[in-house]
Amino acid sequence: MKMTINRLSIIFFMLTSSLAYANDVQDVSLIQLIANPDQFNGKDVRVIGFLHLEFEGDAVYSHRDDYEYSIHKNSVSINLSESQIGSWRKLSGGYVIVQGRFNSVDQGHFGARSGSLQNITRLGNWSVRRSQIKGSKQSGGISIDKRARTEQ
Repeated sequence: MKMTINRLSIIFFMLTSSLAYANDVQDVSLIQLIANPDQFNGKDVRVIGFLHLEFEGDAVYSHRDDYEYSIHKNSVSINLSESQIGSWRKLSGGYVIVQGRFNSVDQGHFGARSGSLQNITRLGNWSVRRSQIKGSKQSGGISIDKRARTEQ
């Protein structure tokens, strides 16, 4: 009986510890990061943006147009290892969801960006479009085609 209680205590501790860690990640927009860099400095964040990977220019932009018109201050640098770049290169040129630690001091190559995302733990395709979001009278809410979001 005592051994069972000890095991349950250990399992409870492990579950609550992992939940606390998962809750430390903040969902924010790139606009929030750019406008309030000190508020998020050193924190784990999850953002959605347009990914472009190139030598000395790996970045997540607020919008595709910010990349197309070279508005670099509307982006954050993304620090990826060579193996991560190899695995995720196919996501370049599209919208992604990315999770990592924000650094407001490191502003990328020649300080062109508005911060950087480091220690990347998640990077996946984000392809939810307005046409895939439907108001549902039966459920009283919004439904999203779950196939639209894929993670690599």
